[in-house]
Amino acid sequence: MASHIYIGLDLGSTSLKIAAFDGERGTVLAQAGAAIPWQRASTGTCQVPGNVLRPLITGLLAQVSQQLGARATDVAAMACVGHGGGLYVVDAAGALHDDFAVSSTDQRATPIANALAQTQARQLFSTVGTGPWSGQPSMIAADIARLNPAAFQQASTLFFAKDYVAMVLCGERATDYSDASTAGLLDSTTRRPSELAFAVAQVPPWRPDLLARLQDSGSPLGQLRPELAAHTGLPASIPIAMGAIDLYGAMAGVGATQVGDVAAVLGTWCVNAAIGANDGSIATVLNAAAAGISNVVLLDSKKSVMVMNNSAAGMANTTWLSNTLQHSTADLLNAAFTSVPGAHGLRYIPFINGGGDASAGFLGLRAFHTPADMARAAVEGVVALHANNLNALAASGLPRRRLFALGGGAGDARLSALLATMLDSTVYTPGADESGARGAAMFAASAVGHTPAPLQAALQQVDPIADQRSFYGQYLANFQGLLADMGPVFARLNQPLP
Repeated sequence: MASHIYIGLDLGSTSLKIAAFDGERGTVLAQAGAAIPWQRASTGTCQVPGNVLRPLITGLLAQVSQQLGARATDVAAMACVGHGGGLYVVDAAGALHDDFAVSSTDQRATPIANALAQTQARQLFSTVGTGPWSGQPSMIAADIARLNPAAFQQASTLFFAKDYVAMVLCGERATDYSDASTAGLLDSTTRRPSELAFAVAQVPPWRPDLLARLQDSGSPLGQLRPELAAHTGLPASIPIAMGAIDLYGAMAGVGATQVGDVAAVLGTWCVNAAIGANDGSIATVLNAAAAGISNVVLLDSKKSVMVMNNSAAGMANTTWLSNTLQHSTADLLNAAFTSVPGAHGLRYIPFINGGGDASAGFLGLRAFHTPADMARAAVEGVVALHANNLNALAASGLPRRRLFALGGGAGDARLSALLATMLDSTVYTPGADESGARGAAMFAASAVGHTPAPLQAALQQVDPIADQRSFYGQYLANFQGLLADMGPVFARLNQPLP
Protein backbone atom coordinates (compact mmCIF):
# COMPACT_ATOMS: atom_id res chain seq x y z
CA MET A 1 0.00 0.00 0.00
CA ALA A 2 1.39 3.42 -0.95
CA SER A 3 2.14 5.80 1.91
CA HIS A 4 0.14 8.94 2.48
CA ILE A 5 1.36 12.20 0.93
CA TYR A 6 1.06 15.58 2.64
CA ILE A 7 1.37 18.90 0.81
CA GLY A 8 2.79 21.93 2.57
CA LEU A 9 2.59 25.47 1.23
CA ASP A 10 4.74 28.38 2.45
CA LEU A 11 3.83 31.92 1.40
CA GLY A 12 6.87 33.83 2.63
CA SER A 13 8.06 37.39 2.26
CA THR A 14 9.91 36.55 -0.95
CA SER A 15 8.24 33.60 -2.64
CA LEU A 16 5.55 30.95 -2.55
CA LYS A 17 6.88 27.41 -2.16
CA ILE A 18 4.87 24.19 -2.31
CA ALA A 19 6.21 20.71 -1.58
CA ALA A 20 4.69 17.23 -1.35
CA PHE A 21 6.20 14.90 1.27
CA ASP A 22 6.13 11.13 1.68
CA GLY A 23 4.34 10.48 4.97
CA GLU A 24 6.51 7.51 5.95
CA ARG A 25 9.99 8.64 4.86
CA GLY A 26 9.66 12.41 4.90
CA THR A 27 11.24 12.67 1.46
CA VAL A 28 10.22 15.38 -1.00
CA LEU A 29 8.22 13.88 -3.86
CA ALA A 30 7.38 17.05 -5.75
CA GLN A 31 7.94 20.76 -5.36
CA ALA A 32 7.38 24.08 -7.10
CA GLY A 33 7.95 27.72 -6.27
CA ALA A 34 7.84 31.23 -7.65
CA ALA A 35 8.82 34.70 -6.53
CA ILE A 36 6.06 37.01 -5.36
CA PRO A 37 6.08 40.13 -7.58
CA TRP A 38 5.98 42.65 -4.75
CA GLN A 39 5.67 46.24 -5.94
CA ARG A 40 7.82 48.61 -3.88
CA ALA A 41 7.72 52.40 -3.90
CA SER A 42 9.69 55.23 -2.33
CA THR A 43 6.72 55.88 -0.06
CA GLY A 44 7.57 52.61 1.71
CA THR A 45 4.75 50.54 0.25
CA CYS A 46 5.31 46.87 -0.56
CA GLN A 47 2.25 45.09 -1.96
CA VAL A 48 0.89 43.11 -4.88
CA PRO A 49 -2.27 43.65 -6.92
CA GLY A 50 -5.18 41.71 -5.52
CA ASN A 51 -5.48 39.47 -8.60
CA VAL A 52 -1.90 38.13 -8.44
CA LEU A 53 -1.86 35.56 -5.65
CA ARG A 54 -4.80 33.32 -6.57
CA PRO A 55 -3.44 32.23 -10.00
CA LEU A 56 0.04 31.89 -8.49
CA ILE A 57 -1.31 29.47 -5.88
CA THR A 58 -3.33 27.39 -8.32
CA GLY A 59 -0.58 27.34 -10.96
CA LEU A 60 2.07 26.03 -8.56
CA LEU A 61 -0.33 23.44 -7.13
CA ALA A 62 -0.97 22.23 -10.65
CA GLN A 63 2.79 21.80 -11.15
CA VAL A 64 3.07 19.74 -7.96
CA SER A 65 0.09 17.62 -8.99
CA GLN A 66 1.61 17.01 -12.40
CA GLN A 67 4.89 15.92 -10.84
CA LEU A 68 3.05 13.49 -8.55
CA GLY A 69 1.21 11.95 -11.48
CA ALA A 70 -0.87 8.95 -10.44
CA ARG A 71 0.28 9.39 -6.84
CA ALA A 72 -1.76 12.59 -6.55
CA THR A 73 -4.58 10.33 -5.33
CA ASP A 74 -2.45 9.55 -2.24
CA VAL A 75 -2.54 13.15 -1.00
CA ALA A 76 -4.09 12.88 2.46
CA ALA A 77 -4.11 16.54 3.56
CA MET A 78 -2.69 20.01 2.92
CA ALA A 79 -1.84 23.07 5.00
CA CYS A 80 -0.10 26.42 4.58
CA VAL A 81 2.24 28.56 6.66
CA GLY A 82 3.01 32.17 5.79
CA HIS A 83 4.77 35.38 6.66
CA GLY A 84 3.44 37.24 9.64
CA GLY A 85 2.09 40.76 9.77
CA GLY A 86 1.31 42.69 6.63
CA LEU A 87 -2.29 43.24 5.66
CA TYR A 88 -4.71 40.78 4.06
CA VAL A 89 -8.35 41.92 4.02
CA VAL A 90 -11.13 40.50 1.82
CA ASP A 91 -14.65 41.69 1.15
CA ALA A 92 -17.85 39.70 1.64
CA ALA A 93 -17.29 37.88 -1.67
CA GLY A 94 -13.74 36.92 -0.72
CA ALA A 95 -12.13 39.38 -3.13
CA LEU A 96 -8.67 40.67 -2.27
CA HIS A 97 -8.49 44.27 -3.47
CA ASP A 98 -5.33 45.96 -4.70
CA ASP A 99 -4.42 47.82 -1.50
CA PHE A 100 -5.08 44.85 0.77
CA ALA A 101 -2.32 42.35 -0.12
CA VAL A 102 0.56 43.94 1.76
CA SER A 103 3.90 42.52 2.86
CA SER A 104 5.19 42.73 6.42
CA THR A 105 8.21 44.59 5.03
CA ASP A 106 5.93 47.52 4.10
CA GLN A 107 7.30 50.69 5.72
CA ARG A 108 4.65 53.32 4.88
CA ALA A 109 3.33 53.37 8.44
CA THR A 110 6.71 54.01 10.10
CA PRO A 111 5.80 57.57 11.21
CA ILE A 112 2.49 56.36 12.67
CA ALA A 113 4.14 53.46 14.49
CA ASN A 114 6.95 55.64 15.81
CA ALA A 115 4.52 58.27 17.09
CA LEU A 116 2.32 55.66 18.77
CA ALA A 117 5.36 54.05 20.38
CA GLN A 118 6.08 57.31 22.18
CA THR A 119 2.79 57.16 24.08
CA GLN A 120 1.45 53.58 24.10
CA ALA A 121 4.29 51.12 23.52
CA ARG A 122 4.40 49.95 27.14
CA GLN A 123 0.62 49.55 27.45
CA LEU A 124 0.39 47.70 24.15
CA PHE A 125 3.25 45.36 25.00
CA SER A 126 1.80 44.49 28.40
CA THR A 127 -1.57 43.79 26.77
CA VAL A 128 -0.83 42.15 23.40
CA GLY A 129 2.85 41.17 23.67
CA THR A 130 4.28 43.62 21.15
CA GLY A 131 4.58 47.34 20.64
CA PRO A 132 3.75 49.23 17.43
CA TRP A 133 5.74 48.33 14.31
CA SER A 134 5.26 49.49 10.76
CA GLY A 135 4.39 46.11 9.23
CA GLN A 136 1.47 45.45 11.59
CA PRO A 137 -2.02 45.23 10.08
CA SER A 138 -3.32 48.01 12.34
CA MET A 139 -0.51 50.41 11.44
CA ILE A 140 -0.85 49.76 7.70
CA ALA A 141 -4.63 50.16 7.98
CA ALA A 142 -4.18 53.47 9.79
CA ASP A 143 -2.02 54.83 6.99
CA ILE A 144 -4.39 53.61 4.25
CA ALA A 145 -7.36 55.19 6.04
CA ARG A 146 -5.41 58.42 6.52
CA LEU A 147 -5.33 58.82 2.74
CA ASN A 148 -8.70 57.21 2.03
CA PRO A 149 -11.12 57.29 4.99
CA ALA A 150 -13.62 55.07 3.15
CA ALA A 151 -11.06 52.38 2.28
CA PHE A 152 -12.38 49.79 4.74
CA GLN A 153 -16.12 50.27 4.25
CA GLN A 154 -16.36 47.00 2.29
CA ALA A 155 -13.93 45.07 4.51
CA SER A 156 -15.36 41.77 5.70
CA THR A 157 -12.47 39.65 7.04
CA LEU A 158 -8.97 40.36 8.30
CA PHE A 159 -6.49 37.50 8.34
CA PHE A 160 -2.93 36.70 7.23
CA ALA A 161 -0.94 35.43 4.27
CA LYS A 162 -1.42 31.73 4.95
CA ASP A 163 -5.11 32.28 5.68
CA TYR A 164 -5.73 33.84 2.31
CA VAL A 165 -4.14 30.76 0.72
CA ALA A 166 -6.37 28.50 2.82
CA MET A 167 -9.44 30.47 1.76
CA VAL A 168 -8.47 29.99 -1.88
CA LEU A 169 -8.08 26.25 -1.25
CA CYS A 170 -11.24 25.54 0.72
CA GLY A 171 -13.29 28.73 1.02
CA GLU A 172 -13.05 28.92 4.82
CA ARG A 173 -11.95 32.08 6.65
CA ALA A 174 -9.99 31.51 9.85
CA THR A 175 -6.63 32.23 11.43
CA ASP A 176 -4.49 30.83 14.23
CA TYR A 177 -3.07 32.17 17.48
CA SER A 178 0.55 32.45 16.33
CA ASP A 179 -0.22 34.84 13.47
CA ALA A 180 -2.82 36.92 15.30
CA SER A 181 -0.63 37.37 18.38
CA THR A 182 2.54 38.13 16.40
CA ALA A 183 0.59 40.98 14.80
CA GLY A 184 -0.39 42.27 18.22
CA LEU A 185 -4.12 41.70 17.80
CA LEU A 186 -4.77 39.31 20.71
CA ASP A 187 -4.89 39.94 24.43
CA SER A 188 -2.03 37.80 25.73
CA THR A 189 -4.00 36.80 28.83
CA THR A 190 -7.46 36.08 27.42
CA ARG A 191 -6.24 34.95 23.97
CA ARG A 192 -9.12 36.90 22.44
CA PRO A 193 -9.04 39.92 20.07
CA SER A 194 -7.89 43.02 21.93
CA GLU A 195 -10.09 46.11 21.89
CA LEU A 196 -7.01 48.26 22.54
CA ALA A 197 -5.08 46.84 19.60
CA PHE A 198 -7.83 47.77 17.18
CA ALA A 199 -8.68 51.10 18.80
CA VAL A 200 -5.17 52.54 18.45
CA ALA A 201 -5.47 52.43 14.65
CA GLN A 202 -8.26 55.03 14.86
CA VAL A 203 -9.94 53.61 11.76
CA PRO A 204 -13.74 53.55 12.31
CA PRO A 205 -14.46 50.23 10.52
CA TRP A 206 -11.33 48.63 12.07
CA ARG A 207 -12.78 46.55 14.89
CA PRO A 208 -12.12 43.19 16.61
CA ASP A 209 -14.91 41.36 14.81
CA LEU A 210 -13.08 41.87 11.50
CA LEU A 211 -10.52 39.28 12.62
CA ALA A 212 -11.23 35.82 11.26
CA ARG A 213 -12.25 33.13 13.72
CA LEU A 214 -9.40 31.60 15.73
CA GLN A 215 -8.48 27.94 15.78
CA ASP A 216 -5.45 25.81 16.59
CA SER A 217 -2.71 25.04 14.11
CA GLY A 218 -3.00 21.48 12.90
CA SER A 219 -6.80 21.42 13.28
CA PRO A 220 -9.23 20.63 10.43
CA LEU A 221 -10.30 23.66 8.40
CA GLY A 222 -12.12 22.50 5.26
CA GLN A 223 -11.82 20.53 2.02
CA LEU A 224 -10.27 21.33 -1.34
CA ARG A 225 -12.89 23.04 -3.46
CA PRO A 226 -14.08 21.02 -6.50
CA GLU A 227 -13.28 23.80 -8.99
CA LEU A 228 -9.72 24.08 -7.63
CA ALA A 229 -9.32 20.32 -7.78
CA ALA A 230 -10.39 20.37 -11.43
CA HIS A 231 -7.94 23.16 -12.21
CA THR A 232 -4.94 21.60 -10.44
CA GLY A 233 -5.53 17.92 -11.13
CA LEU A 234 -5.66 17.08 -7.43
CA PRO A 235 -8.52 14.97 -6.03
CA ALA A 236 -11.51 16.90 -4.74
CA SER A 237 -12.23 17.08 -1.02
CA ILE A 238 -8.62 16.77 0.19
CA PRO A 239 -8.69 17.91 3.84
CA ILE A 240 -7.22 21.37 4.40
CA ALA A 241 -5.72 22.10 7.83
CA MET A 242 -4.97 25.27 9.75
CA GLY A 243 -1.31 26.26 9.51
CA ALA A 244 0.75 28.79 11.48
CA ILE A 245 3.08 31.72 11.05
CA ASP A 246 6.02 30.59 8.91
CA LEU A 247 8.54 30.85 11.73
CA TYR A 248 6.67 28.40 13.93
CA GLY A 249 6.01 26.18 10.92
CA ALA A 250 9.74 26.04 10.16
CA MET A 251 10.55 25.30 13.80
CA ALA A 252 7.97 22.52 13.82
CA GLY A 253 9.52 21.15 10.64
CA VAL A 254 12.82 20.54 12.43
CA GLY A 255 11.39 19.57 15.81
CA ALA A 256 12.37 22.84 17.51
CA THR A 257 9.23 23.16 19.62
CA GLN A 258 10.53 22.42 23.12
CA VAL A 259 11.35 24.96 25.82
CA GLY A 260 14.95 26.03 25.26
CA ASP A 261 14.87 25.59 21.49
CA VAL A 262 16.08 28.77 19.80
CA ALA A 263 16.12 29.58 16.08
CA ALA A 264 17.59 32.15 13.76
CA VAL A 265 15.68 32.32 10.49
CA LEU A 266 18.07 33.53 7.79
CA GLY A 267 15.29 34.80 5.57
CA THR A 268 13.96 38.09 4.23
CA TRP A 269 13.43 39.30 7.79
CA CYS A 270 16.00 38.90 10.57
CA VAL A 271 13.81 36.63 12.68
CA ASN A 272 15.00 35.14 15.97
CA ALA A 273 12.86 33.14 18.37
CA ALA A 274 13.03 31.14 21.57
CA ILE A 275 10.46 28.72 22.94
CA GLY A 276 9.74 29.62 26.56
CA ALA A 277 7.56 28.12 29.24
CA ASN A 278 4.10 29.61 29.76
CA ASP A 279 4.32 28.95 33.48
CA GLY A 280 3.09 32.25 34.87
CA SER A 281 6.31 34.06 34.05
CA ILE A 282 4.61 35.36 30.90
CA ALA A 283 3.03 38.10 33.01
CA THR A 284 6.46 39.15 34.21
CA VAL A 285 7.76 39.24 30.64
CA LEU A 286 4.81 41.32 29.47
CA ASN A 287 5.05 43.80 32.31
CA ALA A 288 8.83 44.14 31.98
CA ALA A 289 8.64 45.02 28.26
CA ALA A 290 12.30 44.01 27.95
CA ALA A 291 14.25 45.70 25.18
CA GLY A 292 15.43 42.31 23.93
CA ILE A 293 11.89 41.15 23.13
CA SER A 294 9.82 42.37 20.18
CA ASN A 295 6.94 39.86 20.27
CA VAL A 296 5.44 37.33 22.66
CA VAL A 297 3.64 34.81 20.47
CA LEU A 298 0.81 32.59 21.68
CA LEU A 299 0.95 28.91 20.69
CA ASP A 300 -1.72 26.24 20.63
CA SER A 301 -0.66 24.12 23.59
CA LYS A 302 -0.91 27.03 26.07
CA LYS A 303 2.07 25.38 27.83
CA SER A 304 4.65 27.41 25.95
CA VAL A 305 5.07 30.70 24.12
CA MET A 306 7.40 31.80 21.35
CA VAL A 307 9.39 34.92 22.20
CA MET A 308 10.88 36.86 19.31
CA ASN A 309 13.44 39.56 18.60
CA ASN A 310 13.09 40.67 14.99
CA SER A 311 14.23 43.20 12.44
CA ALA A 312 12.49 43.87 9.14
CA ALA A 313 15.60 43.09 7.10
CA GLY A 314 17.79 40.00 7.15
CA MET A 315 18.75 38.40 3.87
CA ALA A 316 16.81 41.22 2.22
CA ASN A 317 20.09 43.09 2.58
CA THR A 318 22.00 40.60 0.45
CA THR A 319 19.13 40.48 -2.05
CA TRP A 320 19.35 44.26 -2.40
CA LEU A 321 23.14 44.19 -2.77
CA SER A 322 23.10 41.37 -5.32
CA ASN A 323 20.56 43.31 -7.40
CA THR A 324 22.58 46.51 -7.05
CA LEU A 325 25.83 44.83 -8.06
CA GLN A 326 23.98 42.83 -10.73
CA HIS A 327 25.02 39.48 -9.28
CA SER A 328 22.93 36.45 -8.47
CA THR A 329 22.56 35.84 -4.74
CA ALA A 330 24.71 32.70 -5.07
CA ASP A 331 27.45 34.65 -6.83
CA LEU A 332 27.31 37.34 -4.17
CA LEU A 333 27.75 34.81 -1.37
CA ASN A 334 30.61 33.13 -3.22
CA ALA A 335 32.28 36.52 -3.68
CA ALA A 336 31.79 37.31 0.02
CA PHE A 337 33.79 34.31 1.09
CA THR A 338 36.71 35.21 -1.16
CA SER A 339 37.25 38.26 1.06
CA VAL A 340 38.80 37.97 4.51
CA PRO A 341 36.97 37.90 7.85
CA GLY A 342 36.19 41.49 8.69
CA ALA A 343 36.20 42.55 5.01
CA HIS A 344 39.39 44.59 5.39
CA GLY A 345 37.74 46.83 7.98
CA LEU A 346 34.47 47.43 6.13
CA ARG A 347 31.26 47.24 8.17
CA TYR A 348 27.62 47.12 7.10
CA ILE A 349 24.56 48.18 9.10
CA PRO A 350 21.81 45.78 7.90
CA PHE A 351 18.54 47.73 8.05
CA ILE A 352 17.69 47.90 4.34
CA ASN A 353 13.96 47.74 5.17
CA GLY A 354 14.22 50.25 7.99
CA GLY A 355 13.04 49.74 11.53
CA GLY A 356 12.26 52.80 13.63
CA ASP A 357 14.67 55.48 12.44
CA ALA A 358 17.26 52.94 11.26
CA SER A 359 18.47 52.49 7.70
CA ALA A 360 21.25 50.52 6.00
CA GLY A 361 24.72 51.58 5.06
CA PHE A 362 28.42 50.79 4.79
CA LEU A 363 30.82 52.19 7.37
CA GLY A 364 34.54 52.56 6.73
CA LEU A 365 34.23 52.32 2.94
CA ARG A 366 37.49 53.21 1.19
CA ALA A 367 38.84 53.24 -2.33
CA PHE A 368 40.64 49.90 -1.90
CA HIS A 369 37.48 47.98 -0.99
CA THR A 370 36.18 45.60 -3.65
CA PRO A 371 32.71 44.24 -4.42
CA ALA A 372 33.82 41.07 -2.61
CA ASP A 373 34.57 43.14 0.50
CA MET A 374 31.15 44.79 0.24
CA ALA A 375 29.52 41.38 -0.06
CA ARG A 376 31.50 40.05 2.92
CA ALA A 377 30.61 43.08 5.03
CA ALA A 378 26.91 42.69 4.19
CA VAL A 379 26.89 38.97 5.02
CA GLU A 380 28.74 39.56 8.29
CA GLY A 381 26.37 42.39 9.19
CA VAL A 382 23.30 40.24 8.60
CA VAL A 383 24.64 37.32 10.64
CA ALA A 384 25.89 39.66 13.39
CA LEU A 385 22.41 41.15 13.74
CA HIS A 386 21.03 37.63 14.24
CA ALA A 387 23.72 36.92 16.85
CA ASN A 388 23.06 40.24 18.58
CA ASN A 389 19.32 39.61 18.74
CA LEU A 390 19.74 36.02 19.93
CA ASN A 391 21.98 37.25 22.73
CA ALA A 392 19.32 39.83 23.61
CA LEU A 393 16.75 37.03 23.96
CA ALA A 394 19.12 35.10 26.22
CA ALA A 395 19.73 38.22 28.32
CA SER A 396 15.96 38.54 28.74
CA GLY A 397 15.92 35.19 30.54
CA LEU A 398 15.07 32.82 27.70
CA PRO A 399 17.10 29.57 27.95
CA ARG A 400 19.13 28.46 24.92
CA ARG A 401 19.59 24.71 24.96
CA ARG A 402 19.59 24.02 21.20
CA LEU A 403 20.30 26.56 18.46
CA PHE A 404 18.86 26.14 14.96
CA ALA A 405 19.56 27.98 11.71
CA LEU A 406 16.57 27.96 9.35
CA GLY A 407 15.37 29.81 6.26
CA GLY A 408 16.82 30.22 2.80
CA GLY A 409 20.17 31.51 4.05
CA ALA A 410 20.69 28.34 6.08
CA GLY A 411 20.93 26.48 2.78
CA ASP A 412 24.48 27.86 2.59
CA ALA A 413 26.52 26.03 5.24
CA ARG A 414 28.98 28.92 5.38
CA LEU A 415 26.33 31.20 6.88
CA SER A 416 25.39 28.63 9.53
CA ALA A 417 29.09 28.25 10.36
CA LEU A 418 29.47 32.02 10.65
CA LEU A 419 26.52 32.16 13.07
CA ALA A 420 27.97 29.27 15.08
CA THR A 421 31.33 31.04 15.27
CA MET A 422 29.93 34.43 16.32
CA LEU A 423 27.93 32.78 19.11
CA ASP A 424 30.58 30.13 19.84
CA SER A 425 27.83 27.53 19.83
CA THR A 426 26.89 24.45 17.83
CA VAL A 427 24.13 25.11 15.31
CA TYR A 428 21.66 22.56 13.94
CA THR A 429 20.27 23.15 10.48
CA PRO A 430 18.19 21.35 7.84
CA GLY A 431 20.32 23.05 5.18
CA ALA A 432 18.40 23.77 1.99
CA ASP A 433 15.32 21.84 3.15
CA GLU A 434 12.04 23.72 2.86
CA SER A 435 11.36 23.46 6.58
CA GLY A 436 8.43 25.90 6.42
CA ALA A 437 6.54 23.82 3.88
CA ARG A 438 7.57 20.70 5.81
CA GLY A 439 6.10 22.15 9.00
CA ALA A 440 2.88 22.90 7.11
CA ALA A 441 2.76 19.28 5.95
CA MET A 442 3.17 18.17 9.57
CA PHE A 443 0.21 20.35 10.58
CA ALA A 444 -1.77 18.71 7.76
CA ALA A 445 -0.90 15.22 9.01
CA SER A 446 -1.95 16.10 12.56
CA ALA A 447 -5.30 17.42 11.35
CA VAL A 448 -6.29 14.04 9.92
CA GLY A 449 -5.05 12.09 12.95
CA HIS A 450 -1.79 10.86 11.43
CA THR A 451 1.57 11.03 13.18
CA PRO A 452 3.72 13.88 11.84
CA ALA A 453 7.03 12.58 13.28
CA PRO A 454 8.27 10.82 10.10
CA LEU A 455 8.01 14.14 8.25
CA GLN A 456 10.53 15.91 10.46
CA ALA A 457 13.64 17.16 8.64
CA ALA A 458 17.04 15.55 9.02
CA LEU A 459 19.52 17.92 10.68
CA GLN A 460 23.16 18.72 10.12
CA GLN A 461 25.44 19.76 12.99
CA VAL A 462 27.58 22.83 12.32
CA ASP A 463 30.34 23.71 14.79
CA PRO A 464 32.19 27.02 15.26
CA ILE A 465 35.25 27.62 13.09
CA ALA A 466 37.97 27.08 15.68
CA ASP A 467 40.57 29.56 14.43
CA GLN A 468 37.99 32.36 13.97
CA ARG A 469 36.27 32.22 17.37
CA SER A 470 38.34 34.98 18.95
CA PHE A 471 38.10 37.27 15.93
CA TYR A 472 34.34 37.02 15.62
CA GLY A 473 33.83 37.39 19.34
CA GLN A 474 35.55 40.78 19.08
CA TYR A 475 33.74 41.54 15.81
CA LEU A 476 30.34 40.98 17.45
CA ALA A 477 31.20 43.23 20.39
CA ASN A 478 32.33 45.93 17.93
CA PHE A 479 29.12 45.51 15.88
CA GLN A 480 26.97 45.91 18.99
CA GLY A 481 28.82 49.10 19.83
CA LEU A 482 28.29 50.46 16.33
CA LEU A 483 24.55 49.82 16.55
CA ALA A 484 24.40 51.80 19.78
CA ASP A 485 26.49 54.63 18.31
CA MET A 486 24.32 54.88 15.19
CA GLY A 487 21.16 55.90 17.06
CA PRO A 488 21.82 59.66 16.94
CA VAL A 489 23.01 59.38 13.33
CA PHE A 490 19.77 57.70 12.26
CA ALA A 491 17.75 60.33 14.12
CA ARG A 492 19.57 63.13 12.32
CA LEU A 493 19.16 61.42 8.93
CA ASN A 494 15.41 61.32 9.51
CA GLN A 495 15.11 65.02 10.24
CA PRO A 496 13.32 66.67 7.31
CA LEU A 497 15.27 69.18 5.28
CA PRO A 498 13.67 72.54 4.44
